Amino acid sequence: MKNEILVAALMTSVAFSAHAMSAEIDTDGDGMASFAELQVSYPELTDEVFGDIDTNGDGLVDDEEMAIAIELGNLADPETDS
Repeated sequence: MKNEILVAALMTSVAFSAHAMSAEIDTDGDGMASFAELQVSYPELTDEVFGDIDTNGDGLVDDEEMAIAIELGNLADPETDS
């Protein structure tokens, strides 16, 4: 069920650029966030939640996955929750 919700959010969300990966999160500048990078900004992040966010299972969170995680409330919006 979770995967269906995430896929639906991915298909319907068009505001990905609004949540582009910030330099504070993407410390190595590769355009994606690892679990370790995300934990700096989100210390409460668990392996389980990271797995839910990383919808393609590549071990990294890209802009689209980040936008979906924020939209679904899995992560706080770094632009509004300082």
